[in-house]
Amino acid sequence: GFTRVVVAVDGSEVSLRAAEHAARIARQDGVELLALHVVPVPPFEMQGELADTYANARKSARKWMKEVEDIATRTGIGVKTEILVGAYSVVDAILGYAETVKADLIVTGTRGTTPSRRILVGSVASGLVEYSGCAVLVIR
Repeated sequence: GFTRVVVAVDGSEVSLRAAEHAARIARQDGVELLALHVVPVPPFEMQGELADTYANARKSARKWMKEVEDIATRTGIGVKTEILVGAYSVVDAILGYAETVKADLIVTGTRGTTPSRRILVGSVASGLVEYSGCAVLVIR
């Protein structure tokens, strides 16, 4: 079994589905669940109102984390939530966090918003699969 599960949440429907899977695994294995949202550094042309951008991103993230907490409660477990702001690479931020907390499973959703159905996995999910030192579960 696993000892610590990290779920990466971005507020999309599929990432909340990923949280449900992660919560079930955590309950089944009797292990700790950690939910993480990473706020990337905005593209350069958007950096004028950086403080506002980050404040809004944090507010949205807190709303999603509340939903993840509700999922955990319904599943009968606790969850620790974390919001990381200002990452240059979302993938690196998730992997660094997973390493720091010694996670042995990362659960993520595919980004549901790809223009083409041919792109099965979002860039974050595929980056995690490619570079993670631990198991990665991608929920569709």
